[in-house]
Amino acid sequence: MSIGRFRDVPSEMDGVEREIAAAQYPEGGLVFGLASGVVAGMLTSALLLVILPFVGALAGFAVGRQYRSYRLRQRQGTRESGE
Repeated sequence: MSIGRFRDVPSEMDGVEREIAAAQYPEGGLVFGLASGVVAGMLTSALLLVILPFVGALAGFAVGRQYRSYRLRQRQGTRESGE
């Protein structure tokens, strides 16, 4: 995997990258963050109901991207130590 370059074209990925991409961690984080923002907004005030879903979605997507990177590094390390 290229360091510092995000690859999302399956033909450019190796098997580990395709497996991690298929798990859709960033997308799952985005949906979870969006839902968390909606719930938090409903529990607090109407103004936050507009703002918190966006903040939650961005935060969830960022956490998902970080988790995806972590899983890739973890799997790459496992694969290299196994060879």
